[in-house]
Amino acid sequence: MQRNVRRLKEAQPILKTIHEDLVSVIQSSFSDWLKIREFSNNLDSAPVNYKARTKGGIIHDHIEKHTRKEFAGKSNIQVDEFNGVFGMVVDESLFIRFKKMDSTYSVRSLYTKQHKRYMNQGQINGFPSDPTFLFAGYIPDKTWSVIKGIYVACWLGDTLEWVDEFGRYSAEQAILDFDQNEKKAVSEIEKRIKLKNKRRPGKTGNDGI
Repeated sequence: MQRNVRRLKEAQPILKTIHEDLVSVIQSSFSDWLKIREFSNNLDSAPVNYKARTKGGIIHDHIEKHTRKEFAGKSNIQVDEFNGVFGMVVDESLFIRFKKMDSTYSVRSLYTKQHKRYMNQGQINGFPSDPTFLFAGYIPDKTWSVIKGIYVACWLGDTLEWVDEFGRYSAEQAILDFDQNEKKAVSEIEKRIKLKNKRRPGKTGNDGI
């Protein structure tokens, strides 16, 4: 059974109440990564060449730390690990997990059955049954030195239903022009298209990162 997939106009009023805190959580976690990289570069031995999955894993672990601290004690928010996946439930309406994104707002994970169900907005044991599944993520530059953008995205299978850059930029079922600053929407905002998630089953990645 498919869950309730809330439209952008339904989700935005809820997201607006946590935008500032979510941005702070992700930015603080990325800053933690930069401190770790700086420390490793100052070791007596040669600098460590961290792989992308390692960088993403470090940032994700720090996101979990900052999220638990930032949203602790808020009655409308549940922060926990759900069947092995860290996430947060907001107003019993939105389920948010954290991921590094690429320029098409897609996420990289091993394509486990659980991840497929999440992408398809399906029912998963250990997860609440109603909230819309979302990803809150960041796009780093090529050197992992700067965050180019922080977004919340809603996927339904291979279709990007909508994306919201914390109230500044958003698009719903639009043609997204990734050649123009990777995040501008063209005028045909009513046209539904499918954006193919380029990730295929592979040896790298982690369902919890």
